[in-house]
Amino acid sequence: MLRSRETRILNFICVTLVLLAGVVRSLGYYYGTFSYNSIIFMLFTASAFIWFYQLQRRLVQPDVRRNLTLCALMIIFWMMLRTIKYEFLPDGSFTVRYAWYLYYIPQTFCVLMMFFSVLHIGRPQNRPISRLWNLLYIPAVIVALSVLTNDFHQLAFRFPDGLASWSDSDYTYGPFYYLSVLWIAVLFVLILIIVFVRCAVPENRRKIWLPMIPLILAVVYCLSYFFGEDGLLVRSFRMPEFMCFIFAAFMECLISVHLIPSNDSYGDFWNASSIGAGIMDNDGVIRYKSEQSVPVTEEQIRNAEKNAILLNYGNILLKSHAIHGGFGYWTKDISEINRLNCELADLGDVLNEENAMLDAENKLAEERIRIEQQNKLYDDIAKSVKPQLDKISMLIDKPAKNDENFELKMKYACILYAYIKRLSNMLLLFHQNEFIPSGELCLAITESLEYTRLCGIKVYFDYCGEVDLKGEYALLAYEVFEFVLESGIPKADAVLINLELSSDFLNLRIEMNNPNEIISKEFMKDRISALGAVLETETEQTTEYVSFVLPFGGESVC
Repeated sequence: MLRSRETRILNFICVTLVLLAGVVRSLGYYYGTFSYNSIIFMLFTASAFIWFYQLQRRLVQPDVRRNLTLCALMIIFWMMLRTIKYEFLPDGSFTVRYAWYLYYIPQTFCVLMMFFSVLHIGRPQNRPISRLWNLLYIPAVIVALSVLTNDFHQLAFRFPDGLASWSDSDYTYGPFYYLSVLWIAVLFVLILIIVFVRCAVPENRRKIWLPMIPLILAVVYCLSYFFGEDGLLVRSFRMPEFMCFIFAAFMECLISVHLIPSNDSYGDFWNASSIGAGIMDNDGVIRYKSEQSVPVTEEQIRNAEKNAILLNYGNILLKSHAIHGGFGYWTKDISEINRLNCELADLGDVLNEENAMLDAENKLAEERIRIEQQNKLYDDIAKSVKPQLDKISMLIDKPAKNDENFELKMKYACILYAYIKRLSNMLLLFHQNEFIPSGELCLAITESLEYTRLCGIKVYFDYCGEVDLKGEYALLAYEVFEFVLESGIPKADAVLINLELSSDFLNLRIEMNNPNEIISKEFMKDRISALGAVLETETEQTTEYVSFVLPFGGESVC
């Protein structure tokens, strides 16, 4: 894994080569016995190619890498123009002058490529910058052409003695020259502002002072150059050499302090992180692995590409993925997940037990409520038929010996039993549903009359209509019928019953000949009045007429 130590060594070599070029030029300035320009070119070219290599291996975003690579190539082109000017062209010729003018092509476009590079900060790799930024090529071309066409207007450099006897040591600066300087200064300021604003790591913003150092050196050199060429710095480096170094040093400082994203020190970051990962080549040799990585075998890494493998008693999860030249693998500590799963499983068992207990309690409560309801129902039934039960007890519990009326009493008991059975059945139906079909009431009356016929009493029953009666209405009508029937036994010899049903009322008419006793109008007066019913009785000679009218609202099904 490439480390920042290699970056520091290569940067040191680059700076050393640049300083060595300054030493060579100083020696040539004082001694002049050798051609030092070619040596300076080779030293700067070597330094530029080292920086070119640094850019290729460290920069993450392809567009940034391409722009700064062009910048490095333009620096080499700049130094090549400088060498050609001083070594291969005759002094004072127009070719030397145009070689000088050509300096401003790499100088102008190099800083533009640097500006384009910082525009990619904070943007995804697959998301290019806006094409509108390409409009900056227009002023860049204008600046370069304004210098290249200086012979026609002399607004960049003015030669007092004219072009025929021009000299690169005797000239003055024109507005186009200052325009080129302004272009460089504005772009450098914009670069600093953009990297400061777009940097996502506040700690890196505090290192903005480091890229300022090359700019300060550039200002110092320019001041030394304008106020005199006898200073040590000016004698050691000409303007093209120093500007090439400043451009590269400025961008390298931005990269070194991570104001421009790079993959430098990734190995250190990897080892310092909490992830366990590594890289294995196709021969099964593990080339890189983090400090947190657990020991794994080649077979495990290859198998983990398709399915995750559990290591260390199921507490480490191993996964891998094929990459160019081998496999990348990573591990994840799932011991905490396993512990939580165990706790959840234990908690699930406890919850299942509690749910079983709750279900049992709910079922027990439901059963208790059902039993209580049944007991209440049975108590209501027993209370409702208690008079009939008492009469049956008197008839059959202690029968008299040689009782001539025994058969008649048993028949009477059957009438009572039929009433008990039918009333209980109707109470059960009323407990299950609010309404009772009128057919149940007719069946109850019919069964009671069947047993009445056994006593030698002539009976006749007629009914009309079918409705769903409220339970309390049906029960009250049957109780009225039973009371009238029991009051006529055993003397009655004929019973005529008519039951008329509609959606608005129930009308029960009973006609009994020679009843045992006449019923009173006070019979069940409170219950009858509470439901708005009317009970009327009338006697004519030996016949009793009973009319029971019960108004109600119900759904007719006739």
